[in-house]
Amino acid sequence: MKKIITIAVILVLIGTSCRKQADYMPYIGENGELAYSTYTEQFDYLWKVLSTGYVFWDVDTTDWDAAYNRYYPKFQELDKKYEQVGYVSTDELRELYTGLVGGMVDHHMSFRVRNLHPAPDDQSSAVYITPYSLEIPTRDYYFESAGDESMGIQLFLQNIETQYTVEVHEECTDYAPELGMTIRYHYILFKLPDGRKIPYLWQSSAGITPVMLQNGVGAQLLDHYFRAIVETPRNELAGIILDNRCNRGGYQDDLDYLVGNYLNERTEIMKTRYKEGPGRLEHSVWTPYYIEPNKTYHRDITAENIPYVVICDINSVSMGEIEPMTIKAVLPTAHTIGERTHGGTGPLQPANCIDLNYGGPFGDQSLACGHYVYTSSFEAQICGKVWEGIGHTPDEIVLRKNYNGDFRPQLDAAMRYIQER
Repeated sequence: MKKIITIAVILVLIGTSCRKQADYMPYIGENGELAYSTYTEQFDYLWKVLSTGYVFWDVDTTDWDAAYNRYYPKFQELDKKYEQVGYVSTDELRELYTGLVGGMVDHHMSFRVRNLHPAPDDQSSAVYITPYSLEIPTRDYYFESAGDESMGIQLFLQNIETQYTVEVHEECTDYAPELGMTIRYHYILFKLPDGRKIPYLWQSSAGITPVMLQNGVGAQLLDHYFRAIVETPRNELAGIILDNRCNRGGYQDDLDYLVGNYLNERTEIMKTRYKEGPGRLEHSVWTPYYIEPNKTYHRDITAENIPYVVICDINSVSMGEIEPMTIKAVLPTAHTIGERTHGGTGPLQPANCIDLNYGGPFGDQSLACGHYVYTSSFEAQICGKVWEGIGHTPDEIVLRKNYNGDFRPQLDAAMRYIQER
């Protein structure tokens, strides 16, 4: 994440009539100490921290004050129940917290709370809620995904038809320690019947930056993909495809490669801001995020009118969807195909960096303090709008639900667009 300059913007937090405590809650970030001993205190504590540290109050339609008035008495009833029977069902606790946070717009959020006094037969003593997992299945184009396109690519290659052939296929996995995950890549150099070529890349996460720095097998594959784009003569290069389906997100600096490779000048691609005080609307100013031209693999695809197609789907998350958004916004020959993406566009910061802002994750992942809430650290604006909870709607809609989740139709649409353009 680029360094952001802090400039205060002071606004007033609107309070509630029934709450007796102060509106503002000191933001203590991760690994805070246990701050409650009853269900009512737990609810009050979590409500207040989210009231001050949640970055999306300008776009989230949740009536947070009304939620307090509605749920505070319900948590009081849980304390009474515990006094009477000696436990509270985790399912009952989950139902209340789902009602509280389940409709929040942050599609990065995961909300975990320890049941202070679980029932003896409870299979779990923790509540785990992710608002996106409640919202995503309600979309009319939702489909069950295996979560990894690598198998789909293999099946596709085994049954490829004559409308285009594979000249090169490379695949590998490489570990990105900064992300704590293994990233899978497929690079394919397609050849059309007229002899022109289309370099294609699928990536399971946005980890180009750390993988290239390691200079291992992933860097070699990526180098081959980028060099195919740069070195193929114009009369032989039909277009470029980046496949971000089931991309779990990752590094914002990957835009240096996926956008910067094709720029001739420094370009603003988005704006970000963060919470810098306890008021719900006490944000920093919007700070532009710029990309510099990347000279290592540079090609002016705009001047050469080379189509750049990005495929995305409902499982393109975070940087997996910010990439098609920004590529489309910045590069005139870009075209996106697939389905509306996940909607988790708020950038995250590394753990324990609360000195930078007044929001983001808080609690303890072990739940030793009773809770852990993972929430976006920044709000992102692309093309003048915050897309949190919405995602990117492609230029051309091709729904996998209509093809029983088949991998091929969206790729065929990308190939067709390039050939017919």
